[in-house]
Amino acid sequence: MEKSVEQQAAAGCGIPVVCGRTVPAWLVVLDNAPTAVMFVLGAALLAPLGWMFAALFLAYCALAIVLFWGRICPSCHHFGTRACPCGYGVIAPRFFRRRTGRDFKQVFRRNIAIMFPCWFVPAGVGAWLLHSRFSTRSLVLLSAFCFVSFVAIPLIAKLVGCRNCDIKNDCPWMAGSNASLCDVVSQP
Repeated sequence: MEKSVEQQAAAGCGIPVVCGRTVPAWLVVLDNAPTAVMFVLGAALLAPLGWMFAALFLAYCALAIVLFWGRICPSCHHFGTRACPCGYGVIAPRFFRRRTGRDFKQVFRRNIAIMFPCWFVPAGVGAWLLHSRFSTRSLVLLSAFCFVSFVAIPLIAKLVGCRNCDIKNDCPWMAGSNASLCDVVSQP
């Protein structure tokens, strides 16, 4: 049964169309699989430094996702709905409460840095490994990591996950669909 605009607004979603959107499971998997691959490749890049570094990196990545759920998701319009392309709209409410009266763009910009080590620590370590102890393994891992992290993930978000999102113009990640990661962080 379709909810009325009033029922959707009462349910806590200020954007009625978003509340009615349901992202299919295949899209949630498509949105999350490259991130999981990025985490594994990142751990593999850190492994030459010792298994403990790889394990700590994976633990940080898991913690960063949970922090994302707790700091960013509760202010998102998709919180508590199946409209989130990465499925966090359904998962985050199980652990955190909605935060009202906060501007999603500002919350996103202020907290997205928690994810930066997941991208930049492996890239930095990979570059250092290539410089200090070149190996074909490191070159292949770094190339794969950079492709997944800096090409595949943004392309999937832009072309599939966020393409039909009703709030993409309110989201710093997709603002104008040409925003770079630097734009997201540097805007007030």
